[in-house]
Amino acid sequence: MELTLNIILLIAGITILVWGANKFVDHASVIAKHLGVGDLVIGLTLIAAGTSAPEVFVGISAVLNGNEDIALGTAIGSNISNIALIFGVSCLYFNATSKTHLWNLMPFALTVFLLGLTLADGTISFSESMGFVGLFMLFMYILMKTDGVSHDESSEVSQFTKSLFLSMVGLVGLIAGANISIIYAESTALLLGISELIIGLTIIALGTSLPELAATVAALKKGKHQMVVGNIIGSNVLNLVFVIPIIGFFGSVQLSPIVMERDFSILAILSLAFILLAISLTKLKFKRSLYMGAGIILVSSYLLYIAVLSGIV
Repeated sequence: MELTLNIILLIAGITILVWGANKFVDHASVIAKHLGVGDLVIGLTLIAAGTSAPEVFVGISAVLNGNEDIALGTAIGSNISNIALIFGVSCLYFNATSKTHLWNLMPFALTVFLLGLTLADGTISFSESMGFVGLFMLFMYILMKTDGVSHDESSEVSQFTKSLFLSMVGLVGLIAGANISIIYAESTALLLGISELIIGLTIIALGTSLPELAATVAALKKGKHQMVVGNIIGSNVLNLVFVIPIIGFFGSVQLSPIVMERDFSILAILSLAFILLAISLTKLKFKRSLYMGAGIILVSSYLLYIAVLSGIV
């Protein structure tokens, strides 16, 4: 009976999540047009921050409760699912090039590199945590330099105010739906006797990635490919620059070597694949077969990863 109730509430959370994502993407685009900001910038900042909020909330809660493994597993697992599952699904729908300022990929790559250095010694030091804070500042600096804002007065103030309000309603739906999903997904996993690290890497990571998935699907339906790429870049950067310092500043845990050997290695490979695909989307002639193939490989690799972690394979 308890398991059935958890599943029902999990479905309810996902329903709220998808509704919130549609509202959020719709009205974030209206705000972008009013401010003269492109879809890529909105994806890199507003949507990325909104959809990364569950990971940050989980990280804070986990560290305060002495469950750093959950926080670390959620951050790494969420980034893996963002690329392998969410970007993989996106590749199946791409039908044109997507212009991305390649400078935005630099902080994305540097966060993965610094994560590798951090995990190598099994601890997250104060200086390493400050390094992630520095990368967040670099990310915002590059964003401001490469994606300028030009104000557009053509949109009516009343329409802008309405869209601002509805986008916030959608964001609340995103976060609330994600949190409901996380709570009952975690409860279900605990009933099945799964370890904290595996819970973080699978159930909670996938749960906290649901906003990215919902926002991505909504953006794809509207043909906003730049918003999709920006969301993946921004979410993966923010997941690490917010969650890892929280563990470093407030936690005291010896990290499991398996995280470096298994999970980080997978994240590094997927991050390289994402960078190459993002560059090809910007610089090369569009070939649908390439992205269809890449999407199938990415999604299949994610399913295999989850199967291995779950002990199915």
